Amino acid sequence: MTAEEKLVKRILSAGSAGIKKTDLRKELGDIDAALEKVISKGEVFVDKRAGAYYCFHKTHYIQSLLNSDPRFKLTYDMIQSLQASVSSSNKELAHTVETLANNISNLARFVLEIKNDQQSSLHQQMLATTNNVPIPTAPRRTMSVHDFKEEFDVALANSGSSIGWVELAKLRNELCDRCNITSDEFYRLVGELTSMHQDRYELSTGGGEGVMIRGLLHGFVRCI
Repeated sequence: MTAEEKLVKRILSAGSAGIKKTDLRKELGDIDAALEKVISKGEVFVDKRAGAYYCFHKTHYIQSLLNSDPRFKLTYDMIQSLQASVSSSNKELAHTVETLANNISNLARFVLEIKNDQQSSLHQQMLATTNNVPIPTAPRRTMSVHDFKEEFDVALANSGSSIGWVELAKLRNELCDRCNITSDEFYRLVGELTSMHQDRYELSTGGGEGVMIRGLLHGFVRCI
């Protein structure tokens, strides 16, 4: 172990109380050169207190100032409070931006679905006009929450474990085809079902689409 390493180790062992420079000389001999090097590296700090020079390791120096200097402690506490306030504000801003982005994504998906439906309807009308064939329309079911619950539970069980989160968009693709319902009808039924059976289902925020609850998009579900 080098002289610098021995010196740093001894100062570190003194903790936030520090150790007198004179005591270090008594224990380790000539320390001036080694002390200058570790000070220049920022590993050790030296303060004059009560007429004597004390050495502190960098990990304990701030604590020693908090213990001995009331003005430093006041300034430090104010900085910590400011940092906490800024951090909290940043988290709230990030959450707001994320919610806004999800809502925009959901709106874009809804607009795209409407556009695709209009294009498909127009295409069928053109074919029917050309061939003088009536336009076939698939009847849409109006499902009860009870009937939807049976289909929903089966799809949920097949999509993940009983305690795992499942994305509602994944269930929508399956249930809209199987039950012949629209996306809007699916999310309406999900909202009613989870509201009626809060002891069985739990919704979570996130995802690109889902159920809006208190202004937040909930795109994941699991069985409790």
